[in-house]
Parts: sequence; C-alpha cells; structure tokens
Amino acid sequence: MKFDLKNFQEVAARDIITKLDKARESVAVNDLEAIILAAPTGSGKTITLAQVIDLTYGGGDGISARPDTVFLWLSDSPELNAQSKNKLLAACDHLPYYKMVTIESENFKDDLLQPGYLYFINTQLLGKDKILTKEPGDRRNTTFWQTVANTIARAPQDFVLIIDEAHRGASATDRNRTTIMQKFVLGSPADGMTPVPLVIGMSATPQRFTALLGNTNRTQRPINIDPEEVRASGLLKDLIVVHNPRTTVEADLTLLKTAAKTWKQFTKLWEDYCTHEKEKEVVRPILVVQVEDGPGEQLTASPLADAVRAIEEYTGPLDVNEIVHCFHDKNEIQEAGRIIRKLEASRIQDSPEVKVVLFKTALSTGWDCPRAEVMMSFRRAEDPTSIAQLVGRMIRTPLARRIGTNEVLDTVELFLPHYDPVALENVLKCLRNPDEGLGTRAETSTETYQRDPQFAEVFEHLKTLPTYSVSRVPKMSDIKRAMRLAGLLVHEGLNEDADEQLREVFLKNLKELRDKYAKTVAGWDTVVREGGEIELDITKIAISGMTVAGKNLARVQLTEHNIGQLFDAAGRLLAAGEGLHWTYWKRFQDKAEPNQAKLEFVSIMRQPETMLAMEKLGREEFDAGWKKHKAAIQKLPASVRARFQALVQASGKAVVQDWELPEVIVEKKEGVAWDRHLFQDANGKFFADLNTWEAEILKTEMAKKDFVCWLRNLDRRDWSMCVPYEMGGMKGFYPDFIIVRRNSSGFVVDIIEPHDDTRTDTIPKAVGLAKFADEHGEVFGRLIIARKQNEQWQLADMSDETTRERTKQIQPAADVELLFVK
Repeated sequence: MKFDLKNFQEVAARDIITKLDKARESVAVNDLEAIILAAPTGSGKTITLAQVIDLTYGGGDGISARPDTVFLWLSDSPELNAQSKNKLLAACDHLPYYKMVTIESENFKDDLLQPGYLYFINTQLLGKDKILTKEPGDRRNTTFWQTVANTIARAPQDFVLIIDEAHRGASATDRNRTTIMQKFVLGSPADGMTPVPLVIGMSATPQRFTALLGNTNRTQRPINIDPEEVRASGLLKDLIVVHNPRTTVEADLTLLKTAAKTWKQFTKLWEDYCTHEKEKEVVRPILVVQVEDGPGEQLTASPLADAVRAIEEYTGPLDVNEIVHCFHDKNEIQEAGRIIRKLEASRIQDSPEVKVVLFKTALSTGWDCPRAEVMMSFRRAEDPTSIAQLVGRMIRTPLARRIGTNEVLDTVELFLPHYDPVALENVLKCLRNPDEGLGTRAETSTETYQRDPQFAEVFEHLKTLPTYSVSRVPKMSDIKRAMRLAGLLVHEGLNEDADEQLREVFLKNLKELRDKYAKTVAGWDTVVREGGEIELDITKIAISGMTVAGKNLARVQLTEHNIGQLFDAAGRLLAAGEGLHWTYWKRFQDKAEPNQAKLEFVSIMRQPETMLAMEKLGREEFDAGWKKHKAAIQKLPASVRARFQALVQASGKAVVQDWELPEVIVEKKEGVAWDRHLFQDANGKFFADLNTWEAEILKTEMAKKDFVCWLRNLDRRDWSMCVPYEMGGMKGFYPDFIIVRRNSSGFVVDIIEPHDDTRTDTIPKAVGLAKFADEHGEVFGRLIIARKQNEQWQLADMSDETTRERTKQIQPAADVELLFVK
C-alpha cells in the first residue's frame, strides 16, 4: 500500500483476508459466503478494501498471494465507481492501472473476466433493456450474467464480488427478490446466472447488507469498525454548525452571503495553518450550493444569477475553473456573465482551482470531498435524511487528522434557510445519529473563542502541567510500537540507525531466551532439530494463534510448506508486519540447514515466557526512544507529530503528556456570559450553561482575592485536562473547572469538580484523582471533588495526604459518605 492506514483499517483488512481464506474453504464444498464490512461514514471503507485487494495480489507478512483472483466491484453509481477506482489507483502497489477495467456497454465483449483483474460495474448498466443483458448477437457471445457465471464456474474460490454500500436494492421481499444486486447474491436461473459464492459487502450499517442477502442460507461473516475508533482517529470533523434564520422573511441571499463570507474565513485559516505547519499543499476549501429543481424546462427555481453575484461579493470574480456545476442534464451554462462548466462529482476533490460547486442532488453518492467546508441549500425541508447523507460526504477532515490548535478547522458549516424548527430538529437528529453513520456533534448556535491575550503568561504556565490521554484507539503491541517508532525516527531523519539498533536489541534478547531454553527446556535439541519434526498438540494447535494446550502431544513430520507457515505465524505473533522473524533467520541461519533457525524461532515463540519478556523490552525501548527524541519530535510539522502521537496513544493505557491548549475553540452558545475565562469572544465573554452547584462554586472562587482566571474543562475534548480512572476499564475523567490563582511565586492551578454524588462513578473518579495527585500533586494546588449537603459545601481535597490515602482504600461500591469524612 502506498498509504499509511489507520490501525483500525489495517486490522479490518487483515480480518477480511482471514475470513476470505475460511470462506474459500466453504466455497470449495459449494457453500455460499458473505463477508460484511460494517463501517461508519468516513472510516475509509474503500481504502480498507484497497488493502485487501493489494494483499490478495501481492501477499505479504504471512499472507499468501492469489494473483489470479478476479474482483468485481458493484455499486449503484458510475460516479461512485469512478471515485473508488481513483482511490485504488492511488493506493495499491500490486494492481496496475491496466488491470482496473470499468465495464461499459459499448465495448465490453468478454465471455470471461480475466484472472488478476479488478472490474467495475454499476447497476444502471444491468437493467432488462440494457445492452449488456440482452441476448447475445453479432457483437457478443454472452450476456454479462453469463460472463459472470462462466467466471465463477472456472474458479469459484477466486471470484470475489464487492458490493459497495448497497444503498438501493437492499431490501428483500417476496414480491421483489430479483433486484439487480440480488441477482448476484441469489442467482437468476432465467438469466443463466448462478449465485456468486464469495461476496464482500461494504455498508455504513450491517442491516443494509443483511437485508440485501435476504432469507438465504449464505454464511455471514461480519466485521465491524467501531464508530468511536473512527472519531478518535481524527478522520471526521468534530462539529457541524447548522445555521437557520429565526425569521420567516426570505433570507436566501443574505444567508448565502454569510456562507460565502464563512468560506472566505475558512480559506484564510487554512492558508495560515498550512503555511505555518509546512504542509506540502495548502487546503483550498469549497463552498457547495444546493439549488432547487426547475419547473418544466427551467434549469432551477433558485435565483442562480443573483446567487453567483452574492457569492462573488466575497470570492471576487470567479473564472471558468473556479465555479462549476454537477447538473445531470446540462453541460456548460452561463449565469451573471460567468461561464459555469460541468464537472463530475468524482473529480471535484482533485481539482484544486474549484472554489464553488452548484448542484441539485448529485453529491449524495460518488463524492468524497474533504475540502467542502461550507454548504448552503436553497431546497425545501422535505427529506432530512438526504441532507444528513450530503453532510456525511463533507465531514471528512482534509488532512485525515484532527487539527486541534484551531477548532474552527475541525468544523463544517451548514446553512438551511428553508427549514422550520421541526424539520431542522429532524436534520440534527439524523446528523447526531450514529446509526446513520455520522454520530457527530451538530449545533445550531456556536461561538468562536480566542485565547484571551491578557492571560498569555497563564497559558505558558499551563503548558508545563501534565494531563493524560486515555486511548480510544485499538491497542498495539509494545514491540510493534517500538518498531514503528524506530521506523519513523529513521524516516524523519531524527535517528538514521534507530531501526537497525532496535532490531539488534530484540535479537540479543531472543538469543538470550534461546540459550536459556536450551538449558532449561527438556528435549530442546530434539524439538528444533533439522528434519522438521516438532512436538505439537495436533488436535488444538492453530497456526494463527501459536498456542499449545499441552495434551495429546505427538511428533509430526513437517514439510517445507508447514515450516514456512509456522515460521510466518510465529513472526506475526511477535510483531505482525515488522519482519522480526526474518531478521532473526538472516542472523542465525545455517546455510547447510536453513530450516533449523526457523524451527528454533518457532520453538522460542512457543514458550510462555517469550512474549512477556519481549513485550516488556518493547515497552522499555519505546519509552526510552520517545524520551530521547521527544524534544526533536515537537519541532516537526503537525502532520508528522500526529503519526508519532498515534503510537503513544496506541499503548492501550493512559499516557501522561504535556497540556497543550488550542489557539481557538468552538462551543455551543448557551447559558449566560462569564468574565475572566481563558478563552473569550469579541466582547471578552464566555458563554456557559452551568447548573446550580457549578455556578455557585465558580462564583465563590471568582470572589477570592487571589483569583486570576478560569477554564471550563469541556468533556472529551482532545485539549481538555484529563484524569484517568478505572471503572470497567480505563476511562477519562474531565473535571469541570480549572481555577488559576496567584501566589508569591507565580500561578497556582486548582482542579475542582462539583459532582453529583448519586452517580456510580463518584468513588472511581475520586480514586483516580487521588492517584493523579500521587504522581503530579506537587505542580497543582487543590484537587477537589465537591458536593453540597444540607446547604453546606463538602470538599474532598486530594492534595491533602490524609484524604488521598483514605480515598485510595475506598472500594468502588462503598458508601460515598466515606469520601467526605473529616
């Protein structure tokens, strides 16, 4: 692959490969199989499948190549296929462009699909009256259905149908069981079409694809990507801001001007950010404008010429390459003295000169455009789901990562002038609904807050304080984290010898373990002797797991292929994808007996102590490498720092890090205005909707003579102060207030949490804060959990050693009263 996949994408791709291998075994005995990739919007389903295709054709790291496999990629839309094809062209190492064929009615004549090729087809070509499905004639010997059936008959285990999204034809009923997609799944005897044995389905929700399969006996093998992993990865924008006028007065053009102004602000912010971070290319935002259908022959009922003029008040004159349209029934048009050319939706993202896109409904499929930051819709409130689908195409982050330093760049702006309160709420419900594949914050009233310049010294002090990152991404082994860190250090020129040095450390440890086992494991010399015998539990061993139950042992003669399989499986167990097993073999192989080092490595990995020792070493090496190069890493561009930081977060544990607050935050505007907040609006205020306890304790703190400023520590923001605690796994606790006071030596920072003590998390959070105080209490002031009882405030301050020690002894299910004992 030419891209760096997110960890969850890599895991899903390998899971699909594993399930494909199992499915092929079933297909060999005439069973039908379906692998269902259920992944939320923006998770990179196409890139995940690109990795599957690349590994199928090229193999790698224990995965055997199947270069004769035929893939058929089926979707509802030629535009969706075009965009998928472009992505695969950019991503795959082992699939050349000439083996990627888009099937077209006029020129497709093959009786068989060729081995090693990937074909694209859309359902619009396969209706009853279409050329590809008509009876054979002079130009063709078979229908497309017969071509597919012939290809299946030739090699059923090496024909894979990929169904992309399954938006249409995804319901199976007694009256309609022969939709075009279901002909592939169920077969169609009338067309000479047998069911495709091997099917991979891609969908935002598994229900869509399951419905497509109908009530069949096809085995289903699901693979689910957790939406939380996608959001944590930074692939999706954090916030959708929806603008809707509160007056019934026609406000279309006024709101469009606001949208254009917002687009201009995005353009400037992205230019500044990309320049500062030395990005290879500057992100160039797009304003997309959805217009109404037109009556009769009229193009649109929306005032197109007026709209162009309104936009140009902020964009300046738009030339022929800067404003385009995606109307199906028109090519080049002219409005307001401007030529507006047609551009296919799939080409928008890769046309950097485009600033404005006009469309009706063409962008709901076949269009991934992370550069689309602002959308305005002239259409009426008829289908909130379609709006949600449109926005779902926009919420990808342009740089495939969260920006963090400026939350404005992690938002999408949506302008809806024709939506009443009920319709608007339906839109927001769709946007927030994780079942629709989004699950993103969506607000109608937000405020942008800048750092208050009068507190510049406070911000500098806060940078010296620790916070924690509680990983929301899948855990990566410590060996693999250390290897990936070494690889990045080499790639970024921070330590050219890091990878080689780390491999030496791991080899030394493996050799020490080998020497130890040779002395302590009975019969070690016979276990690893050349000749290929190995003692295995032949009833329970799984090559992928490398575990032996210890019973029913037998000597089995291993072939060259068996040894290779076991060797690769042992390498994956140690660190999948890093090739450490080959490093071991190259160092210790005996050319006269080349399999001995492989069997030796397998035997080392079978010992229970090995992984414990190697993981401990990997953790130590990662920590040492990070500590040594941390200062240099912080000087790298944000895109590179993000790759390093992902390795830190992949530890599966709470990780301490320096507290970095952003320059700009965006928050829902509600509640009342407060003074002396670290972030302020244009009037020096910060709006917060505080409950009674929160407001009272904040006013009490603000009234003290040593009070300087405060921070509303918003829940689950990347920048928020986070305290780890244990409650059914490691979680993040985000105390409500950070209070800054002044003393004779500088600033003192308090953490205060007014907490509803009826909640079951009260004790676990208090214990977490106590342990936090053990580690970092010396750089903080008070560390308080507070409650109000009988009109009196009770405070449990973890900066007090007695309180802290008592709290750590309290059991999670204990009476919360123990927390506030004096």
